[in-house]
Amino acid sequence: MIVNCGNVDTLPYADKLKLVAGRNGLDRIIKWVHYLENPEYIVWLKGGELILTTCVFMKDVTSELLKLVKELNSRKVSGLVLNIGPYINETPKEVIDAANFFDFPVFELPFQVRFIDISQSICREIFMSRLQQESMNSFMKNIIYGDLPCSEETINRAIFYGYDPDKVYCTFVIFIDNFTKLVAKNGTWDEEAAFGVMQQISQVIIDVMNDYDESVIRVIEGNSIIIIFPVDKGKEAKINSMAQNIVENMKRKLKYIKISIGIGGVWRKLENFKRSVDRAQKALKVLGIMKNRNNICNYDDIGIYRLLFEMGEKQDMKIFYYDILGKLIDYDSKNSTELLQTLKVYIEENCNLVRTAQLLFVHKNTVKYRIRRIEQICNCDLRNMHDLLNFDMAFKIKDFTKCI
Repeated sequence: MIVNCGNVDTLPYADKLKLVAGRNGLDRIIKWVHYLENPEYIVWLKGGELILTTCVFMKDVTSELLKLVKELNSRKVSGLVLNIGPYINETPKEVIDAANFFDFPVFELPFQVRFIDISQSICREIFMSRLQQESMNSFMKNIIYGDLPCSEETINRAIFYGYDPDKVYCTFVIFIDNFTKLVAKNGTWDEEAAFGVMQQISQVIIDVMNDYDESVIRVIEGNSIIIIFPVDKGKEAKINSMAQNIVENMKRKLKYIKISIGIGGVWRKLENFKRSVDRAQKALKVLGIMKNRNNICNYDDIGIYRLLFEMGEKQDMKIFYYDILGKLIDYDSKNSTELLQTLKVYIEENCNLVRTAQLLFVHKNTVKYRIRRIEQICNCDLRNMHDLLNFDMAFKIKDFTKCI
């Protein structure tokens, strides 16, 4: 379980926590627990902590707590726990109002509950959750990238992590487009920042999939999160909407993180998991080729690119490309013309002269002239579907070979 302010009260001793403010911030992930009485030590905080305090050193509790909440929120701390007892008998209204404004969770804890008990309980869960994720990562990567046989022992271990051999599954590969920018500080890789980003994204994924009543197995791999989840019979059509909901929730909750999703299709047997991941990664490559605003690509929808992936021989594809377009490339190079680009746009716009002219910022008659010139140079007829198909395939191969 990813421990956050919304589920922390399910842990031993933490079940005594009472939320008094910041309900809209309950999705804040708790990375660790920190006991703080002297505000001077706030500068040591890294973000993601749950702060425990008794207010023992506060002379003006209301004003000092108000300042503390503002500073903790600015440092991206996850929440604050006030030990209700001899030093503070309730959370001041001004503090509650400020915390609600910042969506900063504030809890009250009875003085009888020892801080050591609640901190150990939370930190133990954080540690065990991370340990289990790392163990699952290692195991699932062996299936994806290694030669781990799908023996009875392997299947039983997969079952331990949540796999059900009686169900049909789907695979998403969620690629974080700006991951390096998010986790590099002064040009140096920050491992904790990387883990934090993955935790935040994972929480969004889990929340979305919970809405579909689906359990998720997560594998963190570099700048991607691979998820597998069961798909009930007859609900295959919902797969694309699930991916769309993940993208939309990411835009709403974590606007600074940009993601793309490759969908690898459905599978039943564990040995097919590897192939499904490979297909999802290929779908992501097609997204890069198409360069459109869509964030999602399903392998089942990539059309001719499936054939290109199966061809494998990059050199053969390049030869085909130059056989079809070589004359235009040479002509443009010698005469400083733009016939190749004109042809590409013309085909992309379904041979629409007006639309092609608009996109190239030229007159329609200019496009007509260029089309005639292309036909003369290449000895082809752009009204002929066979010739158009060859050109279209050549352009696709050009973009494809850049991305594989």
